[in-house]
Amino acid sequence: MAVAVGGNDAAKYAENLRKQLMNDLFEGDDLETDVTPLGESVSLADFLGEGASGVISLQDVDKDLEEFQDHDVIKGILEQGRVVKEYAREIDDKLRTVELESIQDYIQESDNMVALHDQIKTCDSILSGMEQLLARFQSELGKVGEEIRQLQVQSQSMGTKLKNRRAAESQLGSFIEQLTISEELVTSILEHEVNEEFVEPLLALDRKLLFVRDDGVARSSLAKRDIEGALEKLRVKAVTKVREFMMGKVYQLKRPKTNVQIIQQSVLLKYKYFMRFLRVHGPDVYTEIRNEYVSVLSRILASHFRTYQSAMEKMQAAVAGSADVLGAPEGGGGGAGITALFGKAAARATTEATFSLGERAAVLDQLDKPAIIPHQAEHDGQKFPYEVIFRNVHKLLLDTATSEYLFCCDFFDEDEGLPVFKDMFAPIVAVVEGDLVANLQNIGDLICILLMIRINHDHRKLMLRRRVPSLDDYLDRVHLLLWPRFKLLFDGQLQSIRPGVERSLFVDSSAPHFVTRRYAALSSSMLVLMAGYDSGDPGIFKAQSFVDMMERLWQSMHDLLLRMSNLFKDRRTGIIFLIVQYNHIHITLRAAAAGSVGGAAIASSGSQPLPGGGSSGVAPAVAAGGGGAAGGPAAGAAGAAAGPAGSVPGGAAASVGIGRTGLTNLKECEDQLASCTGLFVDDQLAVHFRELVDWVKKAEQAAKRSGVPEGQHLPGFAPAQAAPILRDFAARWKDAIECMHREVAAQFAETSCGRDVLQASMTSLLKYYTRFLELLKRQGADGLTLVREAVNVPSIMYEIKRITKT
Repeated sequence: MAVAVGGNDAAKYAENLRKQLMNDLFEGDDLETDVTPLGESVSLADFLGEGASGVISLQDVDKDLEEFQDHDVIKGILEQGRVVKEYAREIDDKLRTVELESIQDYIQESDNMVALHDQIKTCDSILSGMEQLLARFQSELGKVGEEIRQLQVQSQSMGTKLKNRRAAESQLGSFIEQLTISEELVTSILEHEVNEEFVEPLLALDRKLLFVRDDGVARSSLAKRDIEGALEKLRVKAVTKVREFMMGKVYQLKRPKTNVQIIQQSVLLKYKYFMRFLRVHGPDVYTEIRNEYVSVLSRILASHFRTYQSAMEKMQAAVAGSADVLGAPEGGGGGAGITALFGKAAARATTEATFSLGERAAVLDQLDKPAIIPHQAEHDGQKFPYEVIFRNVHKLLLDTATSEYLFCCDFFDEDEGLPVFKDMFAPIVAVVEGDLVANLQNIGDLICILLMIRINHDHRKLMLRRRVPSLDDYLDRVHLLLWPRFKLLFDGQLQSIRPGVERSLFVDSSAPHFVTRRYAALSSSMLVLMAGYDSGDPGIFKAQSFVDMMERLWQSMHDLLLRMSNLFKDRRTGIIFLIVQYNHIHITLRAAAAGSVGGAAIASSGSQPLPGGGSSGVAPAVAAGGGGAAGGPAAGAAGAAAGPAGSVPGGAAASVGIGRTGLTNLKECEDQLASCTGLFVDDQLAVHFRELVDWVKKAEQAAKRSGVPEGQHLPGFAPAQAAPILRDFAARWKDAIECMHREVAAQFAETSCGRDVLQASMTSLLKYYTRFLELLKRQGADGLTLVREAVNVPSIMYEIKRITKT
């Protein structure tokens, strides 16, 4: 089959070849067959596949040609234009040539192949010998492994036997040892002196006695019968010797001027094992020594506390008595407390200093300090209020109880410590408690009782921190003694200012009343002491009970002041009296809130503002004198003018100083002060500017009722009716405010609140005048004309500032 190749285009040549093959197939030309004939069993289906059904697909030929047209060999054939059959012959010739060359190479290497064959046979022989050697070695290892396993079994058996024998030896040896009494032990118990070295034979004897008593095998053994007599004799001898020794040590405590703690720590504690031995093996002797120790030490400590209390009470200073109440007559001699029983109290007047906390609060900062030494204080000529004596006695009691409780737990063992301590300390507690009960019946100092309550509460906290529960019952009883006494004295204070006593207490003066000064000192002292305890600590006070008590005290004082204000001849004097009293109470509470509770010094401290203050609102009207009310605008002006004196102290200082209840009382006092100041301002303006004030009030009410639009005249209050009032004000306003200034200066000359009252009056006047001008401005051109001709507000403010500064 000849195929012409035109040019070098391989794709075109392949297309021509495909067409030539198609022509040969369909035109019936004979195709040249391959050199290798097909076998008889080869069919056309083998080439076309089973699915061809004897039909040759020319599309497959096209696909093959397109698929292999880029093959290097086919591409080379097609480009050279050669016939496939010729190219196949050439390839076949080349293969035959290569085959001949390969046979020739094999013939040349035949000698080497023979040598390699011999070497392989030799290696095979050597490997066979090694296999036999390894088989014998494996057999020998199996025998050795079996022997090792047998040795392991034997070793485990021998180990178990050894362990069992040792356990048996240990048990039997321990049993024999415990049931054997050595000569050394007998000699030590019978002949040796009782000292620190005597503990060793006691330990050995203790082990043997416990073993014979507790071990079941020993109790049923014959060996026990042989030694129990000897053990009993040794036990009796040991108990006897230890009893004589320990009783001698306890008797040492009876010697005069003996330091009990040194004997306890340096002597008794070294032999605490003796007590444990006696407790187990000589309970009767243990009880005897225990009772003797309790008896001796309780007598010694009770005597010490009696002496200490007696020495401290000789230095007691009388501060207040049962006659020192809020309503006690001024200048009368007050009670003298406990010392009055011995005739050593001098008559003295009841003043606000009697109810002031002052330096007495320092006792609360000295709770952790050691107790006072009486002879040193007496040598220095010191005197103490009863709460200081209470603090020192109980500090000594707490320290002694802590020391004794810890010693009893260590010396008598943990489970015996508390019972022994209670038996031993009961007489001491009885001495202290009996003295306290006797003294409380004669104490009339309310501040003293309150300080004692605080001290007792802090002592309970101290024992809780020490984790010593030895005095919990006693401290609870003290609390139950102090609180009813406090309530009784408090009720006495309320009874002294009950309704009906105002005429006997009345003083025709607007200066701070002596009852007011006492109340301010007492309430500030109580609030300072209870600050922080009035709401969150039910262990010392019931919050609501305390709040109710302070509310009752405030209400009683408030009612008394109102009743006394009605005793003045004129209404204004009564109002001035109330302002001065509330101002004094307010200043005292503010000073307490700031942390300065100093009695009389507070009364003269002036009305200086505290940081964080703010204006108070206006309280409901308070009846004073002939009655009256703080009218809306005037009362508002008074409240604003009260400024510094009517401010609630803010920040942490207030909450720490007088607590929540104190802040409530302070706010109530501020409200009353603002309300009374408003009444005074209204009264003063009604005297000097009555027409102006009345016109403003009535005009504002008429404007609300009529609803006249802005720019029109208000019927009855037109500019024509306002002109005379405005001319009168312009003619005399300077003289009027000067007169108001002189009045306030004269009426509040001895007090610190005159400046605040004057500021309130001037502020209220400015507000009324400003409202007057505003009403005129809303009534058209006529009103504006009057306003332009009126005195301007800056001129009035300038004059007010000049006056208030002087």
